[in-house]
Amino acid sequence: MSAIKFKVGEPQAVTLAFDQPKTGTNQYGAWYLYGIKNGNLDSDEDGFFATASLHAMIKTLGAGEGDEIVIEKCLEGDRFFFKVNGLTMQDMNSGGSAEKIEKAKPKMSYDELLDAYNHLKSAYEQLKSEDEIPY
Repeated sequence: MSAIKFKVGEPQAVTLAFDQPKTGTNQYGAWYLYGIKNGNLDSDEDGFFATASLHAMIKTLGAGEGDEIVIEKCLEGDRFFFKVNGLTMQDMNSGGSAEKIEKAKPKMSYDELLDAYNHLKSAYEQLKSEDEIPY
């Protein structure tokens, strides 16, 4: 396994492979290992370690398996921080943050939306044809 090392000022698009990261603790504190789906056959990177704040930002956006997010490592003065889909932690916690977060959330693709619709339609048709209420 090889983990992505984010570089300052270089946004990196990743597609999450799972809904939740693997977690644990070591001498440095809590760690969060996210698996990614790698479309680049020339790369052996298949995950990244997130800081507690980066993990919180990913969860705030509701990103999970199959979602593509863009992570950027930033430097201001001597302080490192991350942006996810263009938002900083401060953006997510300031006035008007609900609207900003909603706009930055990963969107379903057309195919995912169509699959969800077809699944719901099939379940509806099955329930409609049954004589008894299933509960």
